[in-house]
Amino acid sequence: MKNKFIQTYLSIFLLFIGLNACKDNLEINDPNRLSSGEYYKNQDQAIAAVDAMYNALIIDGMYQRITPVYNDGRGDEISSRSPWTFFTGLSGFTIPATDGALEIFWAGHYICVSRANQVLENVPNIKDVDAGLKERLLGQAYFLRALSYFNLANVQDKVPIILETPKGADAFYPSNADVTLDKVYAQVKSDLENAISRLPLNYNTLEDSDPDKGQEGRATKGAAQSLLGTVYLYEGDYAGALPYFQAVVSSSQYNLAANYADLFSQDPAVEKANTERIFWAEFTTSANSDFNWGGDPTVNWRQFLAVTPTYSQGDFFDFYPTPFLYNEMRKEKTVDNKLDPRYHATILSYEPSEGYTTAYGQDWLTRYGPGSEGNYYIKKYTNAVGGTDAFTSGINYQIIRYADVLLMYAECLANTGNIGEAAKYVQQVRDRANLPNREAEFAGLSLGDFMKQLEHERIMELPIEGKRWYDIKRWGYLNDQAKLAELKAHDFEFETFSDGKEFIPIAQSELDRNPNLVGNSAN
Repeated sequence: MKNKFIQTYLSIFLLFIGLNACKDNLEINDPNRLSSGEYYKNQDQAIAAVDAMYNALIIDGMYQRITPVYNDGRGDEISSRSPWTFFTGLSGFTIPATDGALEIFWAGHYICVSRANQVLENVPNIKDVDAGLKERLLGQAYFLRALSYFNLANVQDKVPIILETPKGADAFYPSNADVTLDKVYAQVKSDLENAISRLPLNYNTLEDSDPDKGQEGRATKGAAQSLLGTVYLYEGDYAGALPYFQAVVSSSQYNLAANYADLFSQDPAVEKANTERIFWAEFTTSANSDFNWGGDPTVNWRQFLAVTPTYSQGDFFDFYPTPFLYNEMRKEKTVDNKLDPRYHATILSYEPSEGYTTAYGQDWLTRYGPGSEGNYYIKKYTNAVGGTDAFTSGINYQIIRYADVLLMYAECLANTGNIGEAAKYVQQVRDRANLPNREAEFAGLSLGDFMKQLEHERIMELPIEGKRWYDIKRWGYLNDQAKLAELKAHDFEFETFSDGKEFIPIAQSELDRNPNLVGNSAN
């Protein structure tokens, strides 16, 4: 479905926000940009409108680059060395609201929201759409709107909740004055309940006549359940989250990938065989001339993951692993006394005793020279293994994957009184890494000690995947001076953290444009 999303979007170039500045004979119609009144006439157009939502996932403001950087950069796993002050500012909690690059994330997510709103308003009125297909199309719109607002709220707190396309001038200036994180989460939960009731477990068991039979990459019931469980977890409601994670685990739809490193391969065959992915953003190795930073896609669009050159030592090299991450991932050896394979998939270093002696397709010592043996860099989501062109990176970005669900499920079980059952799922994740079986040991821990162990397990399984920042945030690290001191010891960038900086400021340019918009605690 990678190319399908682009191709169908190209057929319509959607523009449904109707400004009434030009009338009658003064109005010039662009045949490539149809109004909502001219569009939404048949089933093919309904499908194309939904495909356009997925296109937003691969632009800079969403998962091509900025969202991963926002999430990883603020954690204690990586630090920024970028010449771009936008990256060093957000990573060090000093980004000013006047930095124009703050618009990128905001615009990317509201593009997805706008497209979802258009689908939810217009697809129900198309008469010739198959009833089952229509429900699935609406379910995908609810899911992608929920995902967009989940990200927006987590990053910028009080964001305008826009649930319909603007119908007049006043609607172009939405207010966020009375919006709270709880209100946005409530809307996200409502959308996800709507998505769960409409989405299938998978698209392989649909009737052969269904247009989306066998398609990959579309939102599923499991994706919506996983995200809804995460919302409750972020609220600290373990009991509320539990049934959603339990439904995913018991659905028999997902299994841990046999090889951890395969989760970050750009080989299409390996990606297709990945049984662990629940929802992801699809990228390709296309070398087309137009980069997919944003705007309208063209027939020359490539669909590359810009995280790759951003994190690669051989390219922009904007970020590097902290000593904390490096040391944490080397703590526990496998049953055959080797480094955890997740370390080797995450960090690039010289490990001749384990057969790792190359970087970017070159011999390590040839590339870096004598004395470089102790250096280390980011490997995950980069081209460090083969040295391929970072600007044609086709690595799919994992938004929701099964191992994360298992560990969140374990956290909920432990915090609702079932540490013994929780230990089973923690060990299941450890087994994939060939680590010693410590299930019985973990089952006998107190809740406090179990949570300390779970923190380590999550660092090992999910580093540089946009999870750690939200873990330390919800576990109270930012509000506890002793824990904050730990973060400062892990990553020097926390030295400039202060209250209110757990969110990223709303761009001053947005506040200037919209008189009804107010800043958040970081402004």
